[in-house]
This record gives sequence, C-alpha cells and structure tokens, in this order.
Amino acid sequence: MKKQHILIIGAGLSGTCLAHQLLKKGHTVQLVDRGENHSTAIAAGMVNPMVFRRMNKSWRLDEFIQEAKSYYLELEQTLQQTFFHPLIIRRMLSSEQERKYWLEREKLPEYQNYLMAINADDDAYSSAENQFGSGRVNNAFWVDAQAYYQCNMKYFDERQMLTKGSFDVQFFDEEKFTYQNLSFDKVVFCVGYEQMNTPFFANLPIQQTKGQTLRIHSNEIPANESLNRKCFVLPIGGRIFRIGATYEWDNPGLMPTEEAKQELVGHLKVLGDFSYEIIDQQVGVRPTVLDRRPILGEHHQIKNMFLFNGLGTKGYLMAPTLARELCEHMLDEKPLDREISIERFYKKLHL
Repeated sequence: MKKQHILIIGAGLSGTCLAHQLLKKGHTVQLVDRGENHSTAIAAGMVNPMVFRRMNKSWRLDEFIQEAKSYYLELEQTLQQTFFHPLIIRRMLSSEQERKYWLEREKLPEYQNYLMAINADDDAYSSAENQFGSGRVNNAFWVDAQAYYQCNMKYFDERQMLTKGSFDVQFFDEEKFTYQNLSFDKVVFCVGYEQMNTPFFANLPIQQTKGQTLRIHSNEIPANESLNRKCFVLPIGGRIFRIGATYEWDNPGLMPTEEAKQELVGHLKVLGDFSYEIIDQQVGVRPTVLDRRPILGEHHQIKNMFLFNGLGTKGYLMAPTLARELCEHMLDEKPLDREISIERFYKKLHL
C-alpha cells in the first residue's frame, strides 16, 4: 500500500492511539493540538473490568484489556516514560443482592480472570465500611492521564509531527485536502467534547458530560488497593488519592463547584469516617454518547474524512483496540462493528 500522510485533529487519547497505529503501519501523521485537554483533566485513567450494578464484565472486555495492556507497556518503552500502573480494586458490596451476583459470577470460567473468590479475609475486611462484605477485582489498572498526554505531546513535537494550536477550519481546504498549505491523504477528527463546534460532524450526538474529582491526602485510607462504592478511591502515590467522579450532563463548564465537592465528600463518607485533607478539586468534560458506544467512521459526504470520538469513561480500556480497528477501516476498508459505526447515526438522520 502507498504510504499515506494523515492529519489528526486532537492529540488526546484517541488521537495519539491512532497516530501510533498509523506509524506502526509505515504511514506518516501530523497532529494538531492546542495543548489543553479537558478530558484528561477529569480522567483518572482507571480501567475497571467490571460494571458493578449487575456485576457484569465491561463490553468487549476480554479483547480490549489484553490489547490495552500491551499497547501501554510497549508505549512506555517507546516514550521512555512510566504511566501504566497495575491495580487491585476492592469493591465494598452494597447489598445482599450484589453479594449474590458476585458469588454466582466468581464460579463462571469467563469471570475468573477478573473476580477473585470472596474469602474470609474479604468478609472480615475492616479498613472500610463492610456491611455486606467485599470482593477484589483483578486485572485492573490505571494510566496516569497527565503523564500520558504530556509525554505524547513531547514525542510528536520532537519529531515535528505536532502543530501546536487550535484547528482553524478556514485554513482547511476540504476539496484539495490541505491544511495550512500542507497536503494530506486523510483527516481524522479526534476532538472530544468539542465535536459540536466542528462543522463537519456537529450534527452527531456527542454529549458534554462534566465531571469533577477531588485530590486528597490521608494517612488512614488504605493505599495498596482502590476502594470502590459510590465513588472510586484511587491511590496515586505518597498517600495521595483521587476521589471521583461526578457526572453532570450537557454541561461544558470548567469551573469547580461546591455542590460537586460536597457530593464527593458524602460518597467518600460511605466508605468510612477517614481523616483527610483536600488538596484540590479538578474539573473536566468527557465526550459521551447516549447509547454508551463510541462513534467511528467516515463522513457521509466527504471521502477520506473520519471521526473517532465518544470514548467516555472507558476510554483507556477501549482506545487501543478501536484505534487499530479504525486504522484497518481507513486503510484496508475493513468494516467497523455496527455498534460503534458512525452509520448508526447517519441512518437516523436519513443522510
């Protein structure tokens, strides 16, 4: 296949995953990014294999998680930066029904890589409120989102593959496929919650979901596991923890609120009456989709223009695999899974 030069708008998680896939296949890329990623600001980068409400595995978990681990570990070597951290999640069970679901699932072969069998120590766990017992989730991890973003920006900048600044549509010629007088074979928009400000894809339903987290210091909260109930408590080193996260629908505002702070403080209290000090409050906006599936695919009228968006809260799990699948779709015309294809919305819009 002829070597292609591909323009990627946005150097966040989706844009960088796609760029590395394309480079691996021998193509060249140019990323455009203004250096402010407000999804990264809220992202704990945490990958939890489970959906606790019904105690089910995350969508496409088995394929996503193996490829994600391989991608991040390989990229650490490429970028000479540590940002991947294995994790055990301790779920403080919220009801007898949830405990029943866990005990049923832990016996099933397809769950044994993720749910550890509840034992006497789990039932006797006393470092957090434990009315219905606790269980440990294996094969979880977290990615330091800020470190990931910054070291990728540095990597692409040093190789002159990064244009710093906002994408300006007036410098893009959609007929000649040029941007700032440089010619490209394809362009991919990985613009997160700002998609509605992108004229080519503004009619597609990306929601702006504001989220807030707290960063706290505590000598009392266990630092060897991530506690989970009503909120997550992620140990990030030095007795510092991320507490999150809130969900505020269709709200792109970037100011922290006292209401969100008190919500998170209340959720943490469900886990225990810990002593702690609040360091700061962080705000970001996630790109989410109502059907909880990302949106990938080609523009319905403009050939060789693509979208990769809507990763939501499971982005660090899904992005490496979906970037590869989009890459194969763009270069080899391999069909996309209908659950993630942009066509599901174009059909609704009768386009």
